[in-house]
Amino acid sequence: MSRILFADSEPHIQRLCLEELQEEGYEVEVAGNGAGVVRLVDSFKPDVVIMEVLLPDMSGVETGRMVKGTKKDIRVIFYSHCLPPQDLTSLGADAFVVKSHDLQRLKEAVRRLLPSQAA
Repeated sequence: MSRILFADSEPHIQRLCLEELQEEGYEVEVAGNGAGVVRLVDSFKPDVVIMEVLLPDMSGVETGRMVKGTKKDIRVIFYSHCLPPQDLTSLGADAFVVKSHDLQRLKEAVRRLLPSQAA
């Protein structure tokens, strides 16, 4: 089973994404800030980290770079209302999905990044 770490500071978004991703068959943990992501990357060992760009303690960009710096095989998806950057790779991301209550695009991005792994 693939593991997803989802980070957002808004509890209702955490719950919505947790439930939707679990329904897809993924094992999911949530974090409310960048420090939580960094801590859970080591203990939870996710395949994918999905995070808001605007986290309360450090930016998702900074967090993504830290994650990719230590765990190059983890895929990172930025999930935000911010405009997508031109060069995701330099920011430590593999994909960017515009935040929406319809999570179809987010789930599609996860499936694209985990093509050989069954949920």
